[in-house]
Amino acid sequence: MYKIYLYQIKLLDPLFYSREGLSASFTPPYLHATAVNFAVKNALNIDPQEQPYLICDENNISKDNPRYKNSLISNDFYFTPARLTTPLKYFSEITKGENDGFIFTTKQGELLQAGTLNYISPESIFEGFLIEKRPYKWPKIIRLGSFRGKAILELTELEMVKTINSNTVVSHPVDPLITDVKKGIAIAMFPYPIIENAECSICILAKLNTRTYYKIALPQEWKIPTIDRIKISKNTIIL
Repeated sequence: MYKIYLYQIKLLDPLFYSREGLSASFTPPYLHATAVNFAVKNALNIDPQEQPYLICDENNISKDNPRYKNSLISNDFYFTPARLTTPLKYFSEITKGENDGFIFTTKQGELLQAGTLNYISPESIFEGFLIEKRPYKWPKIIRLGSFRGKAILELTELEMVKTINSNTVVSHPVDPLITDVKKGIAIAMFPYPIIENAECSICILAKLNTRTYYKIALPQEWKIPTIDRIKISKNTIIL
């Protein structure tokens, strides 16, 4: 039987990532499921020989690009994409070009050794969901972003209530390569867009307390459990 958790990630260090290391880039207020799942996988020391973030291009020059098909990196667990729940606060910092492969090129082809990047501030909190098939001793600290900043991972177990077998908007952004999405709003991110306000055909309704309920979509290749424990009252808040 699955277990479902509400997870929160609180930044201890500034967070930066973007499609390319370009000067004046802004970090999106979302965490891609690829980033969260690989961060947890690395913290758990699963497949330590694999380095999914580092590849070489055709000239054997290392680049900080991922090499994976989608965000489902384990059949034991899955962290959904997360959205920022605290106010979005950016701050800018001059970053040396040689740090982590960030070299900036002018229109004239000149290489710059420094550029301005816009980070999301520490203390910011992201929220998503964990679907657990096999229990792990989940890490309390993970590393995220282009500069591997530290963040706190906190989990709160939810009670699964029922399976919803009709089109409904789920409570979290989804990875369209993992979840069967009928419609939604595409959020441009690296390595590929995620879907906000996603309408999915099958999801699980889970509750945190007597009034707060969440709708969570599972990876489409996983078996959907049949659950029907309670009826929802008119006073229920569904997120």
